[in-house]
Amino acid sequence: MDAAARPGRVAEAALLAVLGIVVAWAVLFGGGSRDDSLATLGIVAIASAVVGACMALRGALPLPRLDGAGRLTAAAAAGLTVWAGVSVAWSVAGDLSWDRLARGLVYLAFLVLGLLAGALRGGTRRLAALVAVVLAAALGWALLGVAVPSLFPDGDRIARLREPAGYWNALALLADAAIALGLWATRSRRPATRVAGCLLVYAAVLVLLLTQSRAGVVGAAAVLALWLVASESRLQDALRAVIAGLPALLVAGWAFTRPALVEDGVLRADRVADGKLFAALALAGALLVVLAAWRAPAERLTRERGRAVRGALLAACALVAAAGVAGLVAEVGNPVSWVDSQLSRGECVNEPGRLADLCANNRLQWWGEALEVAADRPVAGSGAGTFALARRRYREGATPVTEPHSVPLQLLSDLGAVGLALGLLAGAGALVGVRRGVRLAVGSEHPAAVALACFVLAYGVHALVDYDLDFVAVSGPALAALGALLAVGRPWAAIRAGTPGLVAVTAVGAAAILAVALPAIARHEVDRALAAVDAGDLGKAVDAADRARLLNPLSPGPLQARALAADAAGDRAAAVAWYEEATRLQPENPDTWYDLGLYHAIATGDQCAAYAALNHSYTLDPASSRWTPGGPFDQAKDAVNHGACEM
Repeated sequence: MDAAARPGRVAEAALLAVLGIVVAWAVLFGGGSRDDSLATLGIVAIASAVVGACMALRGALPLPRLDGAGRLTAAAAAGLTVWAGVSVAWSVAGDLSWDRLARGLVYLAFLVLGLLAGALRGGTRRLAALVAVVLAAALGWALLGVAVPSLFPDGDRIARLREPAGYWNALALLADAAIALGLWATRSRRPATRVAGCLLVYAAVLVLLLTQSRAGVVGAAAVLALWLVASESRLQDALRAVIAGLPALLVAGWAFTRPALVEDGVLRADRVADGKLFAALALAGALLVVLAAWRAPAERLTRERGRAVRGALLAACALVAAAGVAGLVAEVGNPVSWVDSQLSRGECVNEPGRLADLCANNRLQWWGEALEVAADRPVAGSGAGTFALARRRYREGATPVTEPHSVPLQLLSDLGAVGLALGLLAGAGALVGVRRGVRLAVGSEHPAAVALACFVLAYGVHALVDYDLDFVAVSGPALAALGALLAVGRPWAAIRAGTPGLVAVTAVGAAAILAVALPAIARHEVDRALAAVDAGDLGKAVDAADRARLLNPLSPGPLQARALAADAAGDRAAAVAWYEEATRLQPENPDTWYDLGLYHAIATGDQCAAYAALNHSYTLDPASSRWTPGGPFDQAKDAVNHGACEM
């Protein structure tokens, strides 16, 4: 396409600006795995994707012509989201499946925005720059939280870095991506950009180690391997990685000697004092990186003394590996028996030594529970987002967990063989499409494409052993990167849609926005109803609960709010009726049965009805911590044994 026919630069700039805003929003203010913080971001992302798609269909933005791998990835991702929505029909908790549908729609919006950005000339390079800036801000904020613990919720109590992503493994994944983007920036001809790239690698390594994430370390190794394999100047890149990473290792090594920085539950005064020392050392390490990156002639050293540099790097790697093996043998004795004992252990302790542990951290148990859920519902699963409820029949302990900590097993348990097949198709298409996108990216686009591919690779590695789909902070940017790689280097589609096509796209977008917005508004109305009950304004409580029920008829929350309002009004029969309605709405949810039984046990005094409901809850969740000796269940059982039902 010639220059005269190119889409407008204003539209391109607007697209990149919006994409930068939603990526920054997702990473810095994504709200962890909570659904209540997703709605506003999701609405903006979906609306932006719809506007961008309409502009592309009218020729104001380039529209990529996807190849087979790209079409497979997009179709499988869309099919997976639709299947999650369809699973509401058989879900054990329809409201949770609706929430997962909403999350999937938001992720599709990020994918569409990435596709549009990748089709721009220089799109992968500009997207990589945007993501690098956002990750730099996120990593800087995380490190600032070490120096000033009160910046984060529970920062005085919990040592492992997790903010702003909300989860240490998610933050470690962002650090993995930042390593690749930092190495990409060190390729720049501008000295300031090269220094900034080294600083990004320095911050990423430091944050990665302080998250104490073993999956993050494995992901970083995969990122470095891919980057060096794809690099035409891998010796220079390896030298720059050492220049940036070695000071981070030294600072982190010091931090690991300070219990106040890396162990939970220490005195606040100690954490604050050591935080100040950490800030000073971290700044000193950053200054060292700046000086080394500015002055160290990496290109000249590798050009004139390449053999010596290569030998020194290989010797250093061999020395580190040998020291690690020797230290492991000295510490644990027989490595084979140690590996067996590690893998059979339960939860790992949150302390620096966990980086050298192989304990599965309860994952083997959770994976087994996911397989048991899937065995009972092999084709369609228990419903999207319902693992936390469905697992309760099979769990052996009362420890709560929302996902099995493996995306493939999460898809299998929630959406059955169909969901897993769609997920595998999306992954296979992404693998082929990303590889081809890296090959098609030319000139300055190629290193940026490799950096984005490293992000996608790290996401895939993490997804095998964690629940990345629950975190928009990592899934949103990763899908945008994936979309860009599926579009880069592909020809532009010569499509100009008419009014009916634009109306259809807008209607689909409006439906997606409603699907995201309605559950969030309903939760807000339930909160208003509960607050009104506490305030004694029962009319307002009933109105708010009814609005919530209208907006989200799949949730038991509005029914429970109506029950509380009825009880406050002294109408116990109505309260019982609302609790019973909740059990009919979600008969496989032990919580709805427990609420009904507890109300009977405390409010109505009908121990026979209390026992029936509590026993049903017990059947669905026998390992719950609710079943304490002498508690409501035991009291109701004793009453039944003494003739409560006969009376």
